[in-house]
Amino acid sequence: MLRGLALALLKFCVGGLYQFALLLKLYVGVLEREALRGAAGGQGAAEEAQRRVDSGLAWIDFCESLKGLADYVVSQPHGPAAVEAVAPAGAASIDALDRREGLRYMSRILRGGVEAFMESWDPAYPVLRTLPYNVKLGADNPDNLYMYGTVSGAFQYRIYGTRGSVTYLSFGCYSGSRPGQGSTRPDHLDSSRLVTAEDGSFEIFLTPQPRGENWLRLPADASRIVVRQTFLDRAKEEPADIHIERLPLTTAEAAQAAAAASSASGAASIPVVDLATGREDKPALTAAQVVSGLAGAGVFISGSVMQFQAWSRQFAARPNTLFCLEHDVYMSAWADPAIHFLHGYWRVGLQEALVIQATPPECPYWNFQLDNWWMESLDYVNHPATTVNKATARYMPDKSICLVVAHADPRRPDAAADSLPALLKPALLAGVTWIDTAHHSHGTMGLRWVLAQQHPLPRCTVVKLGRPLADAIAAGVTL
Repeated sequence: MLRGLALALLKFCVGGLYQFALLLKLYVGVLEREALRGAAGGQGAAEEAQRRVDSGLAWIDFCESLKGLADYVVSQPHGPAAVEAVAPAGAASIDALDRREGLRYMSRILRGGVEAFMESWDPAYPVLRTLPYNVKLGADNPDNLYMYGTVSGAFQYRIYGTRGSVTYLSFGCYSGSRPGQGSTRPDHLDSSRLVTAEDGSFEIFLTPQPRGENWLRLPADASRIVVRQTFLDRAKEEPADIHIERLPLTTAEAAQAAAAASSASGAASIPVVDLATGREDKPALTAAQVVSGLAGAGVFISGSVMQFQAWSRQFAARPNTLFCLEHDVYMSAWADPAIHFLHGYWRVGLQEALVIQATPPECPYWNFQLDNWWMESLDYVNHPATTVNKATARYMPDKSICLVVAHADPRRPDAAADSLPALLKPALLAGVTWIDTAHHSHGTMGLRWVLAQQHPLPRCTVVKLGRPLADAIAAGVTL
């Protein structure tokens, strides 16, 4: 029934991606209400949750919520027919490699969803975790170390640690149980405004009202804290050491807060406070937490696959260009408002290249990356040239960048008369940055300007290799 509702919503969304996100949010709300019926509501509700655990229904419903996702990979060249209305497909017919990566992608999101919602979904006992190995989501930045934790507006928190030397550090407080469902106006604090002690230590209060030198507003519907650590050079920069704790509560406050926290943040534990010592004891796992955790994981997995598949299809309607999403759509995906993010879809033939040219603005960090159809960063460990940043890029004599997306490095010496080394002046050849497709023929792509006052729109051109490529490179440089 719920899957049918989801497909009906997708068919209805002919008005644009933002409407799709809003209607999908309603679908998620239905799922969460079903999942959380036993999370708070007295003895009867607790018994119902236990019945769903004892009968296996909680697990069966979780598995059922995932079955239809295979349609996005294997059934039709563009996924379920219902998705056709979301955005034109253009030339974005997925291929065999896309399908292989699609099944792997869903297994990765499954790992990430289960860990997030079964292992760290209790806002009464928050932890900051890094993403599991190779879980990639929504054009993840290869230069980032992502951390996340579950919070609730029913509690108050303190984040503390040491700054390290990462190029950029940011904290965002969001609502919703998955990207695309969250608030379009999250609260945000980044390293340009973070107050630290001489030893690099800091603390941030996550509360409804201002508190301390570093403060993040905690709204009533808060559900997630996301931390981004961005490196220009991982070998030279020290990561930040960051932790989170819930501020102490009395016994009465704990019970009241836990009841209020049974929302998109999950079913909270009710801390038991020893009146003599004031020490807390975390109670045993409840049936409501299992039911809501499995349902939340299912929502995260299915919602993420549908959301970013819709984005890819929207990008594919404007191939080989970079552009900005509508602000509300972008911010609803747990984005960082200090990052100006240009998205796009790329496709190049074996004898073609995509030339991307721009003059980077003054900013501490920027990067460009290729992603696959599922909006996962490519294998940057074994193919490091699939991404580039401010420190690793080559620059033209006029300080501009020229990124050349091609299946092989066009800068390599070649005996042919139409090779780049034979056609370009040495100063121009030295300024070309090759972007490796890593065996892909198409996918999505992204460019970030971080903490920049200007946001130039790059010029993107598809040309044939040889003389047309050399001419395009030279035409984009001011000598």
